[in-house]
Amino acid sequence: MNTRRFILSVVAVLAVWALVLSQHAQAQDARDLTPLDVVLMKSVNGVFPSPDGSLIAFSRSEPRPPEDGPGAGYSGLYILDEVGDERPLAVGRRSIGGVAWDPDGTRVTFLEAREGDPGRQLYALPPVGGEPQRLFLAPRGIGQYRWRPGGGAVAFTASFPPPEARAAAREAGFRQSVLYEDWNPVGIFLWDAESGAIREFQLPGSVFEMEWAPDGRRLVLTIAPRPLVDDSYMFKRLHILDVATGEVRKLVDNPGKLGPFAFSPDGGSVAYVSGVDRRDPHAGMLYLADVATGAVTELTPPGWEGMVHSLAWLDSQRLRLIISRGVESRISDFDLESRRFTDLPGGDFAFLSARTAGETVTALVSGPQHPGEVYTYSGDGWLRRTDTNPWLGEVSLTRQAVHTFQASDGLEIEGILLYPADFREGTRYPMVIVVHGGPEVHFNNSWLTSYSNWGQLLSRRGYFVWFPNYRASTGRGVAFAKANHGDIMGGEFQDHLDAIHHFVELGWVDRSRVGIGGGSYGGYAAAWGATRHTEHFAASVSFVPITHVPTKWLTSDIPWEFYLVHYEEVWPHEQWDYLEERSPLTYAHQSRTPLLLAGGTLDTRVHASQPHMLFQAVLETTQTPVRFVQYPGEGHGNRTNVYQYDYLLRALRWFDTYLAPGDRRGDPLLPLDLDYGEWLMRR
Repeated sequence: MNTRRFILSVVAVLAVWALVLSQHAQAQDARDLTPLDVVLMKSVNGVFPSPDGSLIAFSRSEPRPPEDGPGAGYSGLYILDEVGDERPLAVGRRSIGGVAWDPDGTRVTFLEAREGDPGRQLYALPPVGGEPQRLFLAPRGIGQYRWRPGGGAVAFTASFPPPEARAAAREAGFRQSVLYEDWNPVGIFLWDAESGAIREFQLPGSVFEMEWAPDGRRLVLTIAPRPLVDDSYMFKRLHILDVATGEVRKLVDNPGKLGPFAFSPDGGSVAYVSGVDRRDPHAGMLYLADVATGAVTELTPPGWEGMVHSLAWLDSQRLRLIISRGVESRISDFDLESRRFTDLPGGDFAFLSARTAGETVTALVSGPQHPGEVYTYSGDGWLRRTDTNPWLGEVSLTRQAVHTFQASDGLEIEGILLYPADFREGTRYPMVIVVHGGPEVHFNNSWLTSYSNWGQLLSRRGYFVWFPNYRASTGRGVAFAKANHGDIMGGEFQDHLDAIHHFVELGWVDRSRVGIGGGSYGGYAAAWGATRHTEHFAASVSFVPITHVPTKWLTSDIPWEFYLVHYEEVWPHEQWDYLEERSPLTYAHQSRTPLLLAGGTLDTRVHASQPHMLFQAVLETTQTPVRFVQYPGEGHGNRTNVYQYDYLLRALRWFDTYLAPGDRRGDPLLPLDLDYGEWLMRR
């Protein structure tokens, strides 16, 4: 073991013992997690080791506290030195993104819009700190950037300016928006450090991502026709750009969704993650494209029940991946010749990102006991390097475990189960099913408590909390992810009903006290449970939900993804009756489940009319308690601190009220106003 690794090991062991002793001393005085704790919880959201691995830069999300007034949160930049000390580099009321190291490892670079900047600009800092230096002025700001290998130049993306006449009209006050037409292409540019010149490339369409070839002469790009969300989902294709000549050519006409990619060490091929066809809900399978010929080799075995999240080359024959196999998350080395995965040691936690530098792997890790933190691995096991929320040591957390059961058709369903704080065999408890959105995502065994995922807060209150990876979730291969195609809210929702039966049969759950909640597609499930299957649910909380499938499709910013992926390439007018039959709005008149609906006024993914329609229908045709909360200026989820807190308080109060013992379906609607006392005391 070298000196640096020995020092790191000693420091880590001492830190772990200090944490253990601290937790033991505080065990007698442990307190409950509060809603205010949750919305003010910090989290590491990016890790960036220096080229030699001796230093680790990392970014940390820091929610805006009550005393700073309403608004979105902050993001700061920190560094871990060789002995494990954490130091701030660029922190405070700022938004840091795009963190990287320049190729010689002497500076940390990042994107930030400072006073007077026309959009985000590229700044640099030495790891010892100081005043950030702007490297050049990008007149339209910077979307993302990549240092050329060896340094000396930066490739970056930026929007082109609008036509002069349109710009002049807007300056005069003509700020109307023309849907799907009023956009500016996103191009790629090259800044030369020696001359200071910025070169513009002429490309077809808009650039979304890029990576350099090792020789610094070519870039692999993802290009789509338009810089729109739908195009980013469905129409990105890999291209090769020759930097010297400006020539661009398509490398791969990949079908459907596209994930991360990287040049091989010799520059002869590009590894990438893609969907297997255009109906594949996720980009999760691994491929290799020959740069000279464009020939594609599928690397992951056909029918593989897993998902690739990220990739990096270790050498000419091995890729280092982050993969999921169901709820399991692993860093795995993939051998191109044998097509075998070799996992690094893991644990009961999830890897969110990872980078290898020198002998050390640096990872962003989230686990049942904490949100994102920096971990390192150098052959002696994983070492936790940061403690972002030390006060969590004072909090009593409930048990969280992977749980599986067999659905009624024999399919095994996995999920994460949080147990009630006072769990005792022989006692039945209320349960809340938290349904993820997408549906092309899945739950890992990670931190599952936020303003919209209520895990620890509900379990401390005496609930079972079930986070299911129902059929149509990712992480278990293509066939599983496609399992709801042509049958939305069919077999996938039966998985939720089967889960209720399973937990009731175990003697753990009171069938009369089951709630359901979620956002987006999870909000759709919550609304479906409150209407079509109202007899099974005593309370429902539905956030930014689909409630009427045909009009959701026709008012969303992802109509092509709907058409190609979720609805079997059949347009709404060709299947209107089926879409109506699978819409919660159709069954609003029979709802007996107290229903809380919420959403933003500027949601482009699920139009604000969706929850509004269901609210109006339940209100006018039933006596069931129903409430619709609109959050001004919010989109598909809440970014503003006060609206996150409001939604969290309302959801918890809704479940606490309508899942209390006895039949609460006929109880009066809850009072309008909430107690914001803890928040207001901080102002």
